[in-house]
Amino acid sequence: MGEPWRDLRVGDRIRVVRFPSDWERPDYHVPPCTRRLYRLLIERGRPVRVYEVDEDGLPWVRCRFRLGDGWEHHFLAVNDDSWVRVSKL
Repeated sequence: MGEPWRDLRVGDRIRVVRFPSDWERPDYHVPPCTRRLYRLLIERGRPVRVYEVDEDGLPWVRCRFRLGDGWEHHFLAVNDDSWVRVSKL
């Protein structure tokens, strides 16, 4: 069975619904800023759109959050099991 993220294409919408299962391994290190980004995406509950698939086949999403009087921008490669595809209407 293949990895579902490999089927993502530009324009697909996904929702991050949990932390990646790899993070549960005792030897797996995740920077605090990445944990924070996943937490923000999970709490917000809105879909994000794949805007690019790079030369290695990694799908990327971008998002932004309003913080105080400005915006915080993020980019995230989606190559884990933290997301679900959002159906097209």
